[in-house]
Amino acid sequence: MSHAWRPLFVVLAVMISIIVFRVIFVPSDFVAKNGDYKFQWHRLSSEEVWKNFPVKHKGRDFCQQCHSELVNKIKDSGHQHVQCENCHAMFEPGKKSHPIDLKDDFGYLLEIGIERSRELCKRCHAELPYRPQTYVITKGTTAETVKFKMIDPTKHNPGIECVMCHDVHSAGFKTAGK
Repeated sequence: MSHAWRPLFVVLAVMISIIVFRVIFVPSDFVAKNGDYKFQWHRLSSEEVWKNFPVKHKGRDFCQQCHSELVNKIKDSGHQHVQCENCHAMFEPGKKSHPIDLKDDFGYLLEIGIERSRELCKRCHAELPYRPQTYVITKGTTAETVKFKMIDPTKHNPGIECVMCHDVHSAGFKTAGK
């Protein structure tokens, strides 16, 4: 047998191994639903599990039941595309500060409170070399390009919390008297 055949046998052995692995380990109901190969790959048998999975973030509509004035204020601001839980979900157990127990009363799965740290604002507004200056936000069939206000946290009022000067719900400066 010629040495030229050896690579062919190696390639065939690898291909057969991949096919055998796929037949054994990949479930038969793992498909691209509706023929959309970009986002639709999943197990058909798990659809019901995910439909019944408890939702943690309930969004702005849930918050509007009690905080309509803040939700309406934010709808006309630079933070209009930011959901309430992005800033108000507490990940440190001792920081919960919502006056109502949302877990017992509404089945809400997150601890909610008010976070006023500079670090929270820097998650979106710190100028980073890999972060784009604009984002395209799509709602239905319309797309909107949004420019983010970026800061250099080492130069822009270091050591002062952002909420000392900025009203986060209007995404602007606080007015005198607030």
